[in-house]
Amino acid sequence: MSPKEFENIVPALRPLMVKVGRDFFGNRTDAEDVAQEGLIRLWRYCERLSAERNMEALAIKVAKNVCVEIYRRRSSMTVTLESSIESDETYASADAVIEAGETQQKIDEAMERLSPRERELLRKRHLEGHTAEEIAQETGIPKPSVKSMISMAKKKLINELQKILQT
Repeated sequence: MSPKEFENIVPALRPLMVKVGRDFFGNRTDAEDVAQEGLIRLWRYCERLSAERNMEALAIKVAKNVCVEIYRRRSSMTVTLESSIESDETYASADAVIEAGETQQKIDEAMERLSPRERELLRKRHLEGHTAEEIAQETGIPKPSVKSMISMAKKKLINELQKILQT
């Protein structure tokens, strides 16, 4: 399939991939990430694909794989937290692992109380390690605004965590 042929079918594939992402994660931000990553993967291999292939089915399959990879990436952060606790002899007990899991649940709950934009910016900055400049380029938001929005999102996250911990 030529790159031009691929470009012509992207408008039909993208909504399918967004739907898979929304069904899997339940939110638009993650669904957009799934579609973007999936389309990039298809683009890389478009010249090896046959024009007769069912591209809709392939797009759905790729989107599902992307969802699983994103989910595993996020889950590995919890595993990393648990592993670091287990490696420290002071916290090697099963209680510490359970407590770490509970803490992660509280953080996840607080994150869900943020707006999708706030979650996206915090995810890009702190989980993916992007700089404010990179985030500004990716999102089209001016760099000073990115810094301000991340700062405010952090404050809001801390407040939400405090509310959760008080209950």
